[in-house]
Amino acid sequence: MKFQKEKLNYTYRRSRNKSLRPIKLALYLLPAIAMQSWGDEFANCAIEMPTANVEMEYVDICDKESNCKKFSRLVMGTDHLIQANWVVDGQQEISNEELDAILDEAVKLGINTFDTSPIYVGDIENKLGKWLDTKNSKVREDGFYHNENLNPDRELYTISKGGFPLDLYYWQKLESGSHSDEFLTVLNEKGILSEKSTMMEDGSIKIQNAPSGTYSSRLYGDKEQIKERVSGELHHTTNHLSNDITVYLMHRDDADFFKFEEIDRPQTPVNEILKALSSEEIADKVWQIGLSNWRTPRVNESLKVATENAELLKPVINSPYFSLFEMSKRTIHAGGVQVFHKEMNNPEFQKGIKIMPYSPLGGFSILDKPEPRWDNAKASAKEKYDAGDPYWQNVFYSIFTEDNRQRYERVVQFTNDFNYEHCTNYTVDQMINAYALAHKRTDMLAVGPITIPQLRRTVASLGLSKMLTDDDLEYLYYGVVAQQ
Repeated sequence: MKFQKEKLNYTYRRSRNKSLRPIKLALYLLPAIAMQSWGDEFANCAIEMPTANVEMEYVDICDKESNCKKFSRLVMGTDHLIQANWVVDGQQEISNEELDAILDEAVKLGINTFDTSPIYVGDIENKLGKWLDTKNSKVREDGFYHNENLNPDRELYTISKGGFPLDLYYWQKLESGSHSDEFLTVLNEKGILSEKSTMMEDGSIKIQNAPSGTYSSRLYGDKEQIKERVSGELHHTTNHLSNDITVYLMHRDDADFFKFEEIDRPQTPVNEILKALSSEEIADKVWQIGLSNWRTPRVNESLKVATENAELLKPVINSPYFSLFEMSKRTIHAGGVQVFHKEMNNPEFQKGIKIMPYSPLGGFSILDKPEPRWDNAKASAKEKYDAGDPYWQNVFYSIFTEDNRQRYERVVQFTNDFNYEHCTNYTVDQMINAYALAHKRTDMLAVGPITIPQLRRTVASLGLSKMLTDDDLEYLYYGVVAQQ
């Protein structure tokens, strides 16, 4: 494609006709109207929604003995799948029948890998497990799929998580065992912990008035303590998923938090954490392990340590935040770790592990709001922020930055121009997903569609990602194009 730059606007040559611009926004919403409006200039375009069941891609995930499973490149996220009030206030939690229909459609489209956690909304890990129990025979039938070449393994795989720090705001107690001196000092200084604090029968300590965003690490301490704390989480997941956990991610690295801010202290050595995860009590219940929200030096260290020690499980997947909508210094979740455009387009970045970014749309949907979408989404987030919702206390300042507003406006215009150039009608959410998929280090992508139409559009983003160039990615991120 030929591009040119004019006043930092990145447009296709054919879209320079300014008389077309007022109607281009209708292209991805009302393609038929757009076609009529363009008349003869558009007559040769046969607009059709890209088919969702063209080609799902698969990625080999292998153990140390090179035994491999083919995971779908798109991984079905479940965090907000059934959540009430997620899109609009008053939205009801979806029924089990609706949930089953969405999950069925995901498999029919070739998705065979599902990302979940025991802390996700609506007991979804348990509900996912019950659905999986009914599909073991169905997924082996060619007729179950839109295309019989999909899901070559004829298996369904689960990615779940542990190692998430204990939420003291919710639990109002401090787990038994050791904790970092730095964390205990903060709790004492803030009056949350004192000599009068009550020890409970299980050895935990009753606390009070821990503010939202106060977390104690489950990966602090020696091998035995880490093993015990992670095993407690794993027990719930094995029950939910009928002892069938394909990859078990450590949801966070070792860290404590107060009001969502990480407390500065030395971290547990990576080697100690891997020894705990490789113990019989944990390793016997999972096929492989992985990481989520770990910083690059610790990811690389985990690979080096596991490679040098045959007795340790080697992490096979790392799952960081990655989106066109970059987080500010305030992350959307406590301890969230993001990776960046330049890193993700570098083939050497975190080499030796599959990268599965999450939240490509920014951790929530701007696109379900009426126009002006950005302003209305920001206003909605501010209402929830003002109401004290802990999630939106983070998201509002994390995502609604001036840089992200400009990126949003660019991707809307870029999508319109792209559609005109290619006679397509891709939607903005497809373009944002495709942006993430087009980066060289996006081996897989955890996505979060919550309806069947969204699901089909998301799968079609795979094809769109193949059409994007490095210049496209540069423009969408920076707003400028490299000189030709």
